[in-house]
Parts: sequence; C-alpha cells; structure tokens
Amino acid sequence: MSVEGEVPPPEVKHYNSRDDVPQDIQKYWAQRYNIFSKYDDGVWLTDDAWFGVTPEPVATKIADHVAAARSLKKCIMIDAFAGVGGNAIAFARSNKWKRVYAIEKDPAVLQCAKHNAKIYGVEDKITWFEGDCFETIRLYLKDLGPYSVIFASPPWGGELTEESHPLRTYALHWR
Repeated sequence: MSVEGEVPPPEVKHYNSRDDVPQDIQKYWAQRYNIFSKYDDGVWLTDDAWFGVTPEPVATKIADHVAAARSLKKCIMIDAFAGVGGNAIAFARSNKWKRVYAIEKDPAVLQCAKHNAKIYGVEDKITWFEGDCFETIRLYLKDLGPYSVIFASPPWGGELTEESHPLRTYALHWR
C-alpha cells in the first residue's frame, strides 16, 4: 500500500537495491523486513533512522508488555521520541490505548513517521507533534498525565564502534 501523492523530503531514502545502500547501512537494510514488515509498501526512513528504529517484532513485544503492565486508568500512550514511527505504530496497532500521542523534533523524520503510520493503517489512532518532547508534554499533554504512560526510547546516535563508544574511556581502565 503505497501512499499516493506523498512526496518524501530530500532526507528520506527508500532503497530498492543493495547496490544503492550506503555501506554503513547495508547490514540494517538486509534486515529491512524485520525492521518494517511492510518495507516494500513504501516505508520511508532517513539514513540515520536505520540505526535507531525499533524492529517491528521488538516494538510489538514492547507494546504488549507495556499494555499488560499498566493500570487500567492509564489509557493514553505518549511516545516521547517517535522517530520514524516504529514504536508509535506498534502501540496504535495493539488497540490497547484510547489514543497514541507521538513526539518527534526532526521534521523530515516526523514526515516519515506519519507516512509509515498510513502504510500500517493506523494514522487515525496517532496524534503527532513536532518539537521537543519535554516542551510538548508541558504545553499540550500535561493534563493527560493521570491517564498516560510515557514511553521514551531516545535516539542513541548511530552505530557504535569501539572508538566511538561513550564508555570508551572507562573501557581503557578495564584492560
């Protein structure tokens, strides 16, 4: 189900051939159907999103576990770091929430998330916000607090190598 008439922002790539995929993304692209089972239906991702999106089976399991652990008065889900929509889509597909609110600060990434929600048929179950999650919650969602669960899986910045790992200085002491 491709979404007709939508034009992706320039940051968005939908690779159809391994030959087109940058080297650092190829191992993620090889798992594209695990990341989004409907990838061939026109899923949009930015190159950075390949590193941070929660694979669909994991997002589905998280959605199930969070829903099972909540009190019944908690009927609103807030995804504080929506990215390209992996978790927000899983929460919406679970049918366990009256509403899913999803916040993303990058406009191109948010456009991907909205597009991907349409592909999965849950665009009417998610309300999207562009902006800083703390500011958005404070300005628009704070009154929903008693009824909400806030899910926060922040972007971690890409593929880690030994040289780029934030705990590298500590690792030197372990050797």
